[in-house]
Amino acid sequence: MRPKRWSIVYALSLVALTLLLISGAWAQPKYEVLATIDGGLWSGLTFDSKGNLYGVTTGGGDYGVGSIFEMTRNLKGVWIVTTLHSFAGKDGSSPNGGLIFDGAGNLYGTSPGGGAYDSGTIFELTPSSTGWTFTVIYNFCREYGCPDGGGPLAGLVRGMDGSFLGTARAGLYDLGVVFELTPRSGAWAENVLYNFGSRPYDGADPMDAPVLDAKGNIYGTSRGGGLYGGGTAFKLRNGSDGWKDRVLYNFCARGGTCPDGVWPLAPLVFDSSGNLYGTTSRGGRTCYGGCGTVFRLARNAKGRWVHTVLYNFAKPEDGFEAITGLVFDKAGVLYGTTATGGSGSCFDGCGVVYKLAPGADGKWIYTVLHEFSSPSESPPDGTLLIDANGNLYGTALSVVYEITP
Repeated sequence: MRPKRWSIVYALSLVALTLLLISGAWAQPKYEVLATIDGGLWSGLTFDSKGNLYGVTTGGGDYGVGSIFEMTRNLKGVWIVTTLHSFAGKDGSSPNGGLIFDGAGNLYGTSPGGGAYDSGTIFELTPSSTGWTFTVIYNFCREYGCPDGGGPLAGLVRGMDGSFLGTARAGLYDLGVVFELTPRSGAWAENVLYNFGSRPYDGADPMDAPVLDAKGNIYGTSRGGGLYGGGTAFKLRNGSDGWKDRVLYNFCARGGTCPDGVWPLAPLVFDSSGNLYGTTSRGGRTCYGGCGTVFRLARNAKGRWVHTVLYNFAKPEDGFEAITGLVFDKAGVLYGTTATGGSGSCFDGCGVVYKLAPGADGKWIYTVLHEFSSPSESPPDGTLLIDANGNLYGTALSVVYEITP
């Protein structure tokens, strides 16, 4: 006896629904804690050429003022944490920025405290067959008033000629500096490229590392200053008469509750077309007091930079207070974190990991990938790291985690 037609259709529908549910489950992001590390993880991670991870703790270590660590996978795939150096004060303290490798495999970073003048250091770690050798290569605030800068809160970026670039507080006008560190005759020389306050409304308090374009121009953000006091996005161009500053955008230009965003604390990132993307910690058109924005700066036909808000953090439960930078995957999708919002037992929520995908209609689609659930994982305070397979790595106070989107 042949089965009735409706029975076949019903059976096929059940199969299709099952497959749909299974594929949906497979598509869910996977969150995994790779390691728990004491001392406070307040910055992002970096890879070496073998896929090992490196980072810093702001406290902890042998002397309670910070450490540098390495994470390697054993044969079972378990991540093993090794402390490479514990800060003791005179060699720096409370490192708060990410690490960076040079072409020879040496590791570099900054500390905002400690050092010879108690205003921070730049350090180098050199590998050998017997371990890593730690060296302070620059002590900030060598002169009264710290005209060379002091208290660097962010890591370094590579310059065009083997130098390193970074930002620091202090400077001639006590509004912050952009500096360069250059190797010279077996030593390192620091040179201030720009002092904020050199001209009116040029910004104040750069909080994170700059980025470079293909021509060596420098781009970054300042938390304060500018025409409206809400911070700036800036560009430094090297000409025949030295480095010149140009403000690309003054935040809170639209007044009121700053619907265009206010107080950018994170670095910028380029897309493949040369547009810049970043976040503001507050402002925006929604949420009480403004929960922050994701923005784009793109040049128009006249060469002017045009600011566009791509996303307003709409409500606390979806995340707010974006204080970290963004990363792109190969498909042009953006990923980032918020320090608060979401769910969990923290007072304002424990923060989230999110993605922003460009839509067909020009709008960006916001999705929460993960909500942190406990104070031991809050806040997620380092810009995410992405590998060749699109997996995300980050830090959240006491954990190092991986997310497979």
